[in-house]
Amino acid sequence: METQDPTPPAGRARGQHPTIATIASEMGLSRATVTHVLNGRGAQQRISPETQQRVLEVALRLGYRPNASARAIRAGRFGSIGLVQALRGLYLPPLLLDGLSRAVTDLRMHLVMTQVPDDVIDDEAYFPHALSDLSVDGVLVNRHTGCSQAFIRRLHELHIPAVFINVGQEYDCVHPDEVGGGRMATAFLQNLGHERIAYVDKDEPGETHFSVRDRHAGYVLQMEDAGCMPWRHSLPSHWEITGRLDADARVESARELLARPDRPTAVVAYELTEAITVTRAASLLSLRIPQDLSIVQFHDWIDDHSFIPIHTVCNVMHLVGAEAVRMIVEKIDRPETALPARIVPMHLIPGASCMPPGPN
Repeated sequence: METQDPTPPAGRARGQHPTIATIASEMGLSRATVTHVLNGRGAQQRISPETQQRVLEVALRLGYRPNASARAIRAGRFGSIGLVQALRGLYLPPLLLDGLSRAVTDLRMHLVMTQVPDDVIDDEAYFPHALSDLSVDGVLVNRHTGCSQAFIRRLHELHIPAVFINVGQEYDCVHPDEVGGGRMATAFLQNLGHERIAYVDKDEPGETHFSVRDRHAGYVLQMEDAGCMPWRHSLPSHWEITGRLDADARVESARELLARPDRPTAVVAYELTEAITVTRAASLLSLRIPQDLSIVQFHDWIDDHSFIPIHTVCNVMHLVGAEAVRMIVEKIDRPETALPARIVPMHLIPGASCMPPGPN
């Protein structure tokens, strides 16, 4: 039943955040009446539809927003998801952030981001504190590498809802289908008639991202299925050539590959840097793309830095982000459960860098 507040309407100081008391004072209603309406209990408390509508209109006009802390205390949830961004191998493409943000917004939740060193993430004491310090219900972890199975089991034991983005773990992670992408790029070139297809990546010592292994593995599988010999060419990781400021070691390496009598007629490039390097080397050798050499790369979108839109196997980061949000929502409800990895299929975006091979 709706009641009137004996307190007369009062003005609101400029810049002051409107509260339930502000709305009640503005309308001459009790705080209880306004609270019931804003919490969706108006009909249950037998408040007339007209009054409910007026309360909602006044709340909208005054710019009222519910107190997030109070709501979290009542619900036992913050209504927020944390994004823990590692410093090593920093990779936060715009499409990944867009996928995360849109999915969180659709759930009427909030995304809170923080950046920490990898050794902090590896400390099992970090995540329990992170949940409370960031005021979040679960965390998405975006780092260059995943965590050990023992570490993940410990997160389950501590009931910490955590999902890893773009790492090659067996559980609690979302990543693109890199093996499938390697197969897709190679099969596309084979269907055009190419047989001498080289896979070009870079020589990276030490621990690398799982995509380095998986993209090449997909390429090898597809080449072997077609009865073709796999051909891997790794570019130097650095560009400098001692005593030469007019040359790039990566371009020189790619140039050696393309200058061979039995040179490849097509290249699958690990990512954008390798694709641009091969394109530059081809130009120095007066090889035309795509008439003399076809190129497929892995990237977020079509890139034309070399003034050639390169055929691209898209790593679907926006879909990875959206799926990661769906998974963390499940983990929040079942933090002790190991959820199998979710692998998001890639797709090919046509460019202008591929055509059937010309005569030998």
